[in-house]
Amino acid sequence: MLEMLAQFFGNGDWWTRILWFALIITFFMFYPKLMIYQLVQKLQEKVVKFESMSDEARKDLVDHLEKKSELSSKKLRENFDRIVDMFTVPPEQTDPSGVMKKIKQMYDIHDERYRQFIGDISELEGNKKKSLAAATVHATAVQQISKIVRHMLELVKETKNLQIGMILKMQMPFIEKQIKMLKESVMCFANEEPVGDSIGPLCAASLIGDADVEEIAEDQVCAEKDIERRKVFIIKPNGPAAVLGEVHEAVESITEENDIDKIIPIDAKGMLKGEERGSVVEGIGFAMGPRGNAERHWIEDIAVENDITIESIGINQDPMEDVVRPMKKEIYEAIPDVKKAVKKSVMRSPEGSSIIVVGVGISVGVGNDADAVDEAEKIIMKNVKKMKKKEKEERESKTIGEKISDWLTPF
Repeated sequence: MLEMLAQFFGNGDWWTRILWFALIITFFMFYPKLMIYQLVQKLQEKVVKFESMSDEARKDLVDHLEKKSELSSKKLRENFDRIVDMFTVPPEQTDPSGVMKKIKQMYDIHDERYRQFIGDISELEGNKKKSLAAATVHATAVQQISKIVRHMLELVKETKNLQIGMILKMQMPFIEKQIKMLKESVMCFANEEPVGDSIGPLCAASLIGDADVEEIAEDQVCAEKDIERRKVFIIKPNGPAAVLGEVHEAVESITEENDIDKIIPIDAKGMLKGEERGSVVEGIGFAMGPRGNAERHWIEDIAVENDITIESIGINQDPMEDVVRPMKKEIYEAIPDVKKAVKKSVMRSPEGSSIIVVGVGISVGVGNDADAVDEAEKIIMKNVKKMKKKEKEERESKTIGEKISDWLTPF
């Protein structure tokens, strides 16, 4: 037995062997507890940070509304504390028949509830009310993420489950990116400043130029232009409010009165790591985010019934950093390439045909003509400078101790 131990622990003195054996036993007994403690401490820091971000989002909205409301700051804060805890129950999808109508109704009720809330606590009307409602929705999202992460942390503390803690820690970089983006979007929407997802409406506004526009559906405007001897209907959400609009109603109203050959949606596209931000790609099918599932469903039905080709144009951006964050320079600079791609797609249809171009996305900070594009550019470039300054400050604010701790931590 001693010979076997000697082979394992070495041929030193007997007390050295006992010491090594005691160290190994101690390691197996206490290292998991040490890992749990270290893990909980790091997760606790993140949770506190997320909860602070949620508080800041509500405070920013209260400060923004204080002069536009008869309520005191305390009352406004109490109202926001209540609304950000509101939950939405997705429709039952076990029987898929009619599920798109359920999804659409749920989103409509959801949007109207938040708009009613802003109307109840402020004197805002019209587009401003819609933009503040969208900002409140994103403040709710920040609150919900912080609550879920807090729940998972308390679960780790209660069960002492290292596996749950490590899973949460491994997901934390993605969660942190998402919550940071949503936090920044709150005041973007409140102040009606363009975000990454505004690129579709921005390209549509650039294509509209100085053409006349008219509202053809709820929160959707349309302009008619001649491009390469084809009649082109350009539709977009009615900016600069933070709205998506009833896209399918706009498409349906045009197809009922015109023999449409093609639909060309322009939208932000989630890029893969390694792809270039702001690069323009082409595809088949109606490009629209998850929020537009019902809209896309009805537009695809219209396309099938009327034998309409759908060719999409996407602008690459990071779905966890760019979509509802202030628009970055690389994304804005994609507009000329998008216009070239639209022209090529239009020319693939025969002369004399009618085509619909759809600027898909949130039209926050983006009006409906060329002048609006110029105004949006000023805001975008101003925000680009702010973002660069903020990123530099965040890098420099991290202490050497924090950097060493992050480097030494194995998870």
